[in-house]
Amino acid sequence: MIVEQSAGVQELVEQALREMGHRILVTQNALEVLDVARRVRIDLVVIDLDSEPGLVDEIRSSQPDLRLLYVSDRTDEQPADSEHYPSLLTPFSLDELRVAIAGLLERSESEATDGGGTGP
Repeated sequence: MIVEQSAGVQELVEQALREMGHRILVTQNALEVLDVARRVRIDLVVIDLDSEPGLVDEIRSSQPDLRLLYVSDRTDEQPADSEHYPSLLTPFSLDELRVAIAGLLERSESEATDGGGTGP
């Protein structure tokens, strides 16, 4: 799922994900994101760091293992959970985006197979 305000960034992310063989939902609407998250398992959310405050926490309430890739156009911003989730500073290349996405998806798959993603 892509949650991004900038049409240019949105198109770049969508292109990269489609080329990698992923199905994609693109939206700028926080209510749509929450509705989809309640009904469908989401593998990855590429989200603008300036998106609706609390949106990530609300999505996580229904999908606690959600993988995130933050996108920002400002160097002074860092996500609160930046140690767990990477962020890309715009402008970024398709290659940078692909590497970040692949890393997130591979890391979660290895945690699932190694049992590293288990909680208390």
